[in-house]
Amino acid sequence: MPDSSSETDLEARAQRHHYRTLTPEEFEALNHLRADWADIAADADNRFFVLGSFAEDDVDRVNDLKAHINQETGNSAVAYRMDDFVPETDLILHPILKFKLIADDSHHILGVCEHDQGGALIEHGLLIESRSYIDKTHILKRTYSPDREKEQYSWMQTFGVFEIFEYYDQLYEWQTISEYQQQIEDLVEELL
Repeated sequence: MPDSSSETDLEARAQRHHYRTLTPEEFEALNHLRADWADIAADADNRFFVLGSFAEDDVDRVNDLKAHINQETGNSAVAYRMDDFVPETDLILHPILKFKLIADDSHHILGVCEHDQGGALIEHGLLIESRSYIDKTHILKRTYSPDREKEQYSWMQTFGVFEIFEYYDQLYEWQTISEYQQQIEDLVEELL
């Protein structure tokens, strides 16, 4: 999707990431993804892929992170969520394929993690399957009391995902909203 990528390069990467041959509809969706990328992210020096839960109680933190990057960094950076791409068409691009294509061309991947519900476990699995994703990912993990922590996170997150990102100093913990706000300010400043 970067400007230097040709149409066949995007298609080749999509074929490499996908488990089956792409349908004609998926090829059309790739063209929309390419156009959305050109409109949203192609010209930015720092591209941030923002992940997290879209549940009613959680999406505000995801949106706060995206807004902070888009409003506080000037023209040097842009933040986006996966649903910013191919949003208003009837075309469907397999979500794992869409995730990987966006992640490939992002400079930074920032995940807001508050629990193991929704697609969090799938996203976390995708992030740790590739060293290139690990290298550019930073996780903003909400902490809880020890008893509640076990209820909120699966053992795979605790002893797999979080442990990996903690090892690489890419795990940022927060408990209150004010701590979260400070973490995102510090993290974005560090990455720029």
